[in-house]
Amino acid sequence: MGRVVTFADLSYREAASGVARAAITAGDTKEMAAEVIRLARGASVTETVPDGSDRYLFTLAGRVTVSGAGESRTMEEEAFATIQEGTRFTIANADGAGRAADGAGRAADGAVATIVSVVAPPPGSGAKRAGFTGGVALAARASTPVHDIPAEKKRRIYFVGQEAARSERAHAMIVLYVRDTVTSLHMHPNAESMFVLLSGRTRFTVNGEDVVVERGQATYFPMGDRHGLRVADGEDGVSFLEFHVPAGFVTVRG
Repeated sequence: MGRVVTFADLSYREAASGVARAAITAGDTKEMAAEVIRLARGASVTETVPDGSDRYLFTLAGRVTVSGAGESRTMEEEAFATIQEGTRFTIANADGAGRAADGAGRAADGAVATIVSVVAPPPGSGAKRAGFTGGVALAARASTPVHDIPAEKKRRIYFVGQEAARSERAHAMIVLYVRDTVTSLHMHPNAESMFVLLSGRTRFTVNGEDVVVERGQATYFPMGDRHGLRVADGEDGVSFLEFHVPAGFVTVRG
């Protein structure tokens, strides 16, 4: 069953001082585990990517530093990190200089950095696919090439896949629609999907019903779950972060 998640309504737990975490997928997916992490001023998280998994981070609001594999780099808002299995890494609020997330996930006054985190596949899934081998790779939305798909009235910014950080465990990209872009009803019989809304309002078909979603929300769909999407009425365009897990997915229309 497909789901719509509103980040402001999630049940956050205090994982450490200044660190709040809440599950997006809530254990009802098999190929990915997604969550929101909020880091207050001076807060950080240190973890190791599980063997057999990739870790993906996306800065929804604020700035963070990512340290691992012998280097430390800053992720600005709407930047993406791919981290190799077995890598011990730290993510930390970069400066706390007036960047926070309001209920819609936009930057606001304060000092909180908000991150969307995905582990693909989750530990214990039994999936055995070749993963990312480059240590830590960072890509910012503003400086990553944009690929036009004129036949579909879309543009794509690739983060994970054959066109970017290579991995068989996931495909991740930012997708941009114009006013009349429509993706008709379809499903992926061998992959789970998740969409994190970034700008504009998008009309999704979820479980046979039309729902309008926007920044501060996400939708996700299990294997074989039929869904469609288009720009909502009154919008000139939308953008969203899109995951397919695993990477070798098939699309069936109708």
